[in-house]
Amino acid sequence: MAKGTRKVRIIIWLRRFVQTLFLLLFLYLFLETAYHPIDRIGGPVTFFFELDPLVLVAVWLAGVVVPVALLLSLVTLGFTVLFGRWFCGWICPLGTLHQMMTQLRGGSLASRLKRSVYSPRQRWKYLVLIGLLAGTLTGLNLIGWFDPFSLLYRSLVTAVFPALNLGSHALFAWLYESDPGVGNVKVTKVSEPVYEVLRSYLLIEGRPQYYWGILIGVIFGGILALNLWRNRFWCRYVCPLGALLGLVGKNPLLRLKKDNEACNDCRLCVAVCPAGAKPDGSSEQSGAWKPAECFFCWNCEAVCPKQAISFEFAVPPREIS
Repeated sequence: MAKGTRKVRIIIWLRRFVQTLFLLLFLYLFLETAYHPIDRIGGPVTFFFELDPLVLVAVWLAGVVVPVALLLSLVTLGFTVLFGRWFCGWICPLGTLHQMMTQLRGGSLASRLKRSVYSPRQRWKYLVLIGLLAGTLTGLNLIGWFDPFSLLYRSLVTAVFPALNLGSHALFAWLYESDPGVGNVKVTKVSEPVYEVLRSYLLIEGRPQYYWGILIGVIFGGILALNLWRNRFWCRYVCPLGALLGLVGKNPLLRLKKDNEACNDCRLCVAVCPAGAKPDGSSEQSGAWKPAECFFCWNCEAVCPKQAISFEFAVPPREIS
């Protein structure tokens, strides 16, 4: 894929490592809530929500006293001012799942370009953000339904985890009752110890089930499946947190630079861009690179065969797209 420098390849792998680390951390903290629903409330399980500036804004607009822990989200905003919408490309666990789904579909350059190019419809997420904030001012708080951490957490609680929990219990019960194997070699000699470990650290005996769990699971699966149609569909068109970070980070100090003389217009950078940020443009040209959309994933620089794209720290121009 890439013909980038060693430094760029290191950045790419560092991003993947960070994305994986935060996704696993989210899942770990989720399981902590499953086993410690009372003792741990207000503890580390709330970490991702405390990083979320959209939650901070929603609490403030609702007229509620802002918890001190939510001030941690100001760190997210501060880094966004400097580095742009990096949070979506490096930290957000739901964004990582969207990226994983996006990577499942390959195809020709033409088809990848169709899924990757910038669309004016990406402005929809700003309308979603405005609508949600307006609703909060009037006492209708729907942000919890659209915030990426709330969406992922709710989907795991009501659909994904109950389904895995129920399916696992049923599978191991079937293995125990049927005791399949060949001669004296039985599957249960392995499955039962594994089952005990899962019961101790993952599965719940109560087998939680929730009304509307199937519907929420279908919706969550549909949201992930939309990535096969358009790269990171939710992040580009709907996510209100992405919209907020895009507004805050629309003039980052870390900026894309394009060497127009070296560029051969192959558009490979556009094909690998998950954000539809127009990486084939130049930061000095109005209507070109979209810093408010960019996830700063470095894919465009890594894939450029002419090394015509780079990211550098620079003072933002007065007029940008």
